[in-house]
Amino acid sequence: MARRLDRRVQRTRKLLREAVMALILEQGYDTISIQDITDKANLGRATFYLHFKDKDDLLLDVMDQMMSDFMEQVPQLSTVQWRLEDNKAIEKLFDFAADHYDLYRILIIGSGGITASRQLHRRIAENFERAIEAEIKETGVEPLVTPHFLANHFAGSLLSTIYWWLDNDLPYDVGQMAEMFQKVSLLDRETLMGSDQTDLSISDEKNRKKKREKPKNKRGKSQKDDLDEITPGDNEPPVTAEEKEE
Repeated sequence: MARRLDRRVQRTRKLLREAVMALILEQGYDTISIQDITDKANLGRATFYLHFKDKDDLLLDVMDQMMSDFMEQVPQLSTVQWRLEDNKAIEKLFDFAADHYDLYRILIIGSGGITASRQLHRRIAENFERAIEAEIKETGVEPLVTPHFLANHFAGSLLSTIYWWLDNDLPYDVGQMAEMFQKVSLLDRETLMGSDQTDLSISDEKNRKKKREKPKNKRGKSQKDDLDEITPGDNEPPVTAEEKEE
């Protein structure tokens, strides 16, 4: 009985998700009512409220399901997203965004875009944080900031890059986007994870040495050297002809 009930719940939620997705593509998110959704799904309003408190709650469920489906297709992606080692796997991320381009364009115009964006950010950040904590445990690295902050920073960077790409009508292909994102993010990642702290300390020490060095004049000598080369009387005014006769 419980299994049959679970299947019924899954079927009802699936019908509601499909209904709201279809309506978003037809007329946008803001104008959709609960009645529109239940009519589209051929379900009653009471049934809707058994599963969701409002349409934002349903949208969150839609986005969560999309992310879950995607992660099932590429189970290693959360680690790949973080370690940025496999360019082909990063391409799948931009492929996924391009496949949902129409939905993004409609969502981002209305208030639903805020709800969807926050949900995506949360899910990506959670995946990043798990990958970061696993790397810390495995390698013993000491990040410059907390894993929670680091995960949210990179989740925001990833989403803003994808949004920029979609907003500008995909000016680069998937391969180019994956390559550029990988190059930029790797530098940021290594610094924040403390992987190049040795190099930073060497650089800092060089800068400190430069500050301690004496200032040079145009000939490359220090000001002290110039003073040592001045012979006594060099700073005295020249003797006039009248003074010589005296």
